[in-house]
Amino acid sequence: MKVTVKSLSEEAVEKRDYRDILEILIDGKNSFSVFDGEPEDANLGRDFSDCWSIPGLMQIAFSAGKNGEDFEVEEVEVDEF
Repeated sequence: MKVTVKSLSEEAVEKRDYRDILEILIDGKNSFSVFDGEPEDANLGRDFSDCWSIPGLMQIAFSAGKNGEDFEVEEVEVDEF
């Protein structure tokens, strides 16, 4: 299993008024993303709704380990999404 963690570079965060994005891909597929948006949207029902998928993602990782799959994590900074 390859996990890619993407976030914005420092320069990109500065250009976006210090609002960052975090995206996690599992084997190239977007599995989780959260972002700093407007304050009124900063809740589990909107900007952070993917937090509800964490238990399922943990199950995927557990199953991969149980099946003997390699676990690789790559961290990437990007200038835009």
